[in-house]
Amino acid sequence: MSFFKWKTTYLSFFIAFILMSTIFCGVSRVNLLFHVASTLFLLTLVFSAQARQDFWQDKSYLLSLAIVAAFAIYYSLSNLWSTSSHLDSSLTHSFYLLVLMALYRRAELAGYKKYVITAAWLGIILLTIFTLIYVDKSSILHSRLKNGFPWAPDNVIDLGGYMALGIIFSTLLMREFKSFWFLVPIPFLLLCLVLTQSRGPLMALLVASIAVFVLQPKWHFKQLAAICLLIISAIIALYASGFLDTFINRIDASYEQSFVRFGIWQQAYNVAMQHPIFGWGFNKELAFVNSIGQHVTTTHSLYFGALLKGGFVGFALFISVIGLGLWRCKVHFAMNQKAEVAILLFSLVFYSTQGMFVISNPREYWVLFWLPLTIVMSTPVYMLKK
Repeated sequence: MSFFKWKTTYLSFFIAFILMSTIFCGVSRVNLLFHVASTLFLLTLVFSAQARQDFWQDKSYLLSLAIVAAFAIYYSLSNLWSTSSHLDSSLTHSFYLLVLMALYRRAELAGYKKYVITAAWLGIILLTIFTLIYVDKSSILHSRLKNGFPWAPDNVIDLGGYMALGIIFSTLLMREFKSFWFLVPIPFLLLCLVLTQSRGPLMALLVASIAVFVLQPKWHFKQLAAICLLIISAIIALYASGFLDTFINRIDASYEQSFVRFGIWQQAYNVAMQHPIFGWGFNKELAFVNSIGQHVTTTHSLYFGALLKGGFVGFALFISVIGLGLWRCKVHFAMNQKAEVAILLFSLVFYSTQGMFVISNPREYWVLFWLPLTIVMSTPVYMLKK
C-alpha cells in the first residue's frame, strides 16, 4: 500500500473516531477507531521516508507538540508525589493527546480539516437529537436536559458546551463549504443549549463571539443577517414556550451562586499554597463543605485545578500551552478565520468555571478543550513563515 493510501486510510478512521466519540462519550469500543488510526499513522512514520520527512519538516507544529508534551509529561510525573499514583495511565493518555494533535495536523495539511470539523459538528447534532429522544418529555421545560441519552457527557454543563461548540462549528463550516445550509441547525442547538439551563456554556459562547467581533469587526452582511435571524427565531420560540422566564430566573440566581464558586476557588487557592512550587500531584482533589452545605471535591475551574495539582511550575507550563494557542490566533485572524479563534476563546472561558483537569482517555475534554486547542495550533506552514 502506498504512502498516500495509508494516509487516506488512517485519516478516515480518525474522522470516524471524531464522529463516534462525540456521540458516545468515553465508550471504549469507539476508542478502537482511534487506536486503529494512531497505529496506522505511527506505522507510516516507521516505514515511509516521505511521512517522516513531512513530519520533521513541520517545525512550527513540532514546537506546539513539544510544549504540550512538556505540560502533559510534567503533570503525569506529578503522580509520583500525589496521594495515589496512576503514572502509567497518565503517560499513556498524554501520548494519546499528542497523537490526536498529530493526526489533526495531518488532516489539516491533507485538506481534510473541514471533514474532521464536520464529523464533530454532525456528532454534536446527533447527540442533541438522541438526548431529546431519551429525555423525560413531561419535565423538559422545567428540569435540565439530564438523564437523557445514556452515552452523553455525565455533566449537563458539558452537554451544553457541546451544543455551544456546535454553533461555532456551524459558522466555520459555512465558510469552508461556502453554504448557508450549515447555519440551519443553529436555532435547534441554541434552543437545546437553553434547555440545559447551563449558564456557563451560553456565557462562554457570547463572550467568545463578542471578543472576536471586537478584535476583528469585519463581517459579511449576509452572514451576520442570517445568524441574527436564526437567533431571533430561537428566542421567539423560547418566549412562546414560556421557558424563557425559567432560564432568565436561573441567570438571576447566578449572582448569588457566583459567591459559592468564589468560595471554592478561595479554598482551592489556599490548599494549593500549602505546596506552591510543584503542587499536590495529579490525583489531588478538594475535600471540604462549602457555604451552602455541599461536599466539594473539584475546583470548578481548570485553571485552579492546574495550580492545585501542579503548583506554579505546572501552572506556568499550562499557561504556556494556552499562550501559544492565543499566539497562533494571530495567524487565523490574518487568514480571516474568525471561527477558529472563537472556538479557542469559547473553550478557555468555558473552563474558567468548569472542570478539574484535561489529561484523560477520550472524553468530553477531548471535544471541549483539546480539539479547540488543536484547531488553533494547526495553521498552514506558509502563513507562519510570513
